[in-house]
Amino acid sequence: MRTTVKVLAVSALAALGLAAGATPALAAAPAPFCESGASQFYCDASSAGTTTWSITWYSGSVGTFTTAGSTLFATCPASNLGHPVRASYSYFDGSTTQYSGTTQFICR
Repeated sequence: MRTTVKVLAVSALAALGLAAGATPALAAAPAPFCESGASQFYCDASSAGTTTWSITWYSGSVGTFTTAGSTLFATCPASNLGHPVRASYSYFDGSTTQYSGTTQFICR
């Protein structure tokens, strides 16, 4: 019985090791700085080159924007004015896709 349990445990650990080895490592970039006013918002990332933004609106819908650099300037939809919005971004640094933390701001 103990031999069977040991074999199963070793097999499970080996399978987990293979799964972890097949998944690329993800590095965390800092959350963006965002501010809003006049029904628009501005976000600044710590990214290089093309940046893909994920904006989660108050309604729960998600907008995806791609910018050539590290900044995003966009309009707040009227239905989101006065409500919280979440922003995050990702970019490829030449060897790994970097994913940021999430920041929250109010669309004003």
